Amino acid sequence: MAELKLAPDEASSTTVKWRARLRELLSSTSRTSKLALVGLGHPLRGDDYVGSFIVKTLMSECRRDGVSFFDAEDGVERVVSQISKLNPKQVVFVDACDMNARAGDIALIPLAETNYPFFTTHGIPLKLLASRFLPESENWLLAIQPDNMEVNGHLSERVNRSAVDISSFISATLEEVGPTHGD
Repeated sequence: MAELKLAPDEASSTTVKWRARLRELLSSTSRTSKLALVGLGHPLRGDDYVGSFIVKTLMSECRRDGVSFFDAEDGVERVVSQISKLNPKQVVFVDACDMNARAGDIALIPLAETNYPFFTTHGIPLKLLASRFLPESENWLLAIQPDNMEVNGHLSERVNRSAVDISSFISATLEEVGPTHGD
């Protein structure tokens, strides 16, 4: 989990923004214009697990040419080289982030605009990993404000609702745009 600073009114107006931008990203995928969705989070640290939970849900439900799913859990360093081999146009990291917002709030932010501290729960900050291993990709952070980071093995109620909302939105969008047809 990382800390992220949003402007006060930005946190309250992000629902429409993240949906619209994520729809654009998902709709633009094809066999040659790939997108990677990367879930992050430790399975025993409460809401920290939300990114991993979302991607695991999608892995079992969704298929679309040009969209790849990676469940990194708490070791994004283990999958970043696999992602780079795909040469994706877009990479969306899904992670719990402290945005000083309400629990369950969601934001989609260009990774370059994040203010990750040098050390995070990921060992090496996503911004640094992306700049080193994914320099040709547009890198995004789909951030969810956590409520509870205690060792307990389950998501809080608000964060769980956000996770279901995000998973349903992505699944419906991929179904709506349908399979790609050659490029």
